[in-house]
Amino acid sequence: MSDRKFFNEEMETLPKDKLKTMQLERLKAIVERAYSQNQFYRDLYDEAGVKPSDIRALEDIQKLPFLEKKTVRAAYPYGMAFKKPGDKDGPVEVHATSGTTGKSVPVFATKKDIDYWADLNARELWMTGMRPGDILMNCYGYGMATGGFGFHYGAMAMDAMAIPMGSDARQYDRMIDFIVDFGVTSMCMTPSVGLYVGGKARERGVDFKDTKLKFGLFGAEPWPWETRMKLEELFNITAYDEFGMTEFLGPGMTCECETRDGMHAWADAFLVECINPDTGEWMPEGKDGELVWTWLTADGTAMIRYRSRDLSRVWWEDRCACGRTHPKIAAIKGRSDDAVSIRGLIVFPSQVEAALVKFPETGANFRIIVDRKNDLDTFDLKVEVKDASILSDSARNAAVSREMAEAVKTITGNSPKVELVAADSLPRASGGESKTASARVEDRRKK
Repeated sequence: MSDRKFFNEEMETLPKDKLKTMQLERLKAIVERAYSQNQFYRDLYDEAGVKPSDIRALEDIQKLPFLEKKTVRAAYPYGMAFKKPGDKDGPVEVHATSGTTGKSVPVFATKKDIDYWADLNARELWMTGMRPGDILMNCYGYGMATGGFGFHYGAMAMDAMAIPMGSDARQYDRMIDFIVDFGVTSMCMTPSVGLYVGGKARERGVDFKDTKLKFGLFGAEPWPWETRMKLEELFNITAYDEFGMTEFLGPGMTCECETRDGMHAWADAFLVECINPDTGEWMPEGKDGELVWTWLTADGTAMIRYRSRDLSRVWWEDRCACGRTHPKIAAIKGRSDDAVSIRGLIVFPSQVEAALVKFPETGANFRIIVDRKNDLDTFDLKVEVKDASILSDSARNAAVSREMAEAVKTITGNSPKVELVAADSLPRASGGESKTASARVEDRRKK
């Protein structure tokens, strides 16, 4: 086992002023390249009346227009690309968002992108305790989304072994067996899959204290501290929060260090802003807002000032207690587009999860369904249960449903109609994309 504290010490501990100087140099370069080499960006910036020469300081990024998902989709398929198949040093891999609400957003990655991506992910795995020779069970989705591939490349870059398990929670028996039989030391997955697998292991009588499992990385869904505690209890691990977006080859964008006080956002690769989602103005450091990302090191695909719709806050210490100098973002609170307004009150899925996770009957997933009947909002909540027998016990079913509704009302101010459903019957996020609306929220008022 290596006693090195950092995977890439020079970059991870670069002083804040030097990181900001690097960010400005890379911002100028990526804007100039986008304007000169990409017709989509030239048209966008000409319409906004901005030129690359207008970027003289980091604050000048505010002169550039935002990228919206609908804007990016209009550039489908190759409009965002710096390089296309057949170009010299062109893309060697393509990923894309799910396209559940329209055309996919493709991301073209060159060999240079893949190598940088592997380094960013290796930094995160190393930061959470993994070392060469460790075994990572990767339960993010392998496919067009980037969740599985990012940590896979990171594990290989740091000479750890990756088990590409994938995100299908119905493989829970195999997941449990591999942890026990192969000496898995670390795992990554969505929190909902983790709760599901951990619950099944407990049913089987598996005690993870008897295994080599030590660390877990969880993301792709907002998850409250109560869920972290539950995951740590189920698996006997230290749980870390991580965040990434397919549009930026996430994961590898942000992750918690040993302090678990915010996630470090790698400033050499990304510039993150925090804005008021209504006005687009910068929020003061440490104040809640919407995250906006610029990919400073992109070689194959240009992403400059992309609105994530993820709600968090950003702050920058001179040096974290862990020794790293990169800025931090807080745990994702929710999204500006899945923060549903119900009967005049804002409800976040993470609030609902915080209420439900306290019930031992709660399974791994839930779904908020909002509709409007007779001009009034309705709030239905489907909740998976661990034990199917509760579904046939009418008295217990009614009692638990009522108690869950009261708990959710206490946190959100809204009282839902709760329906208990069988385990593994609701859609899940598979990893690699920041949004959770399609998995956790169904707003039928928009249809």
